Amino acid sequence: MVHFTLLISGGEDTMAKKSGKKEEEGGRIGQVRCLNCFDRVRVPPRADKITCPSCGWEWRISWVNPNLAKVRGPMWDRMRF
Repeated sequence: MVHFTLLISGGEDTMAKKSGKKEEEGGRIGQVRCLNCFDRVRVPPRADKITCPSCGWEWRISWVNPNLAKVRGPMWDRMRF
């Protein structure tokens, strides 16, 4: 029988740094990821559409709860191909 041991160095420190960074930036609450370029975009409260500042695509937004936005799909009528 073969046994494997996984050693992770600095795992707790790395997790603490990551969680501290989220708290400083306000986390990901109120942000969605652009499904074209995958950059994070902050969504204004109650917005029903957003435009990605990186690539210019427009997205329809829905709200799961007052703090959690979700991308519903692209605004096809505004897209230029």
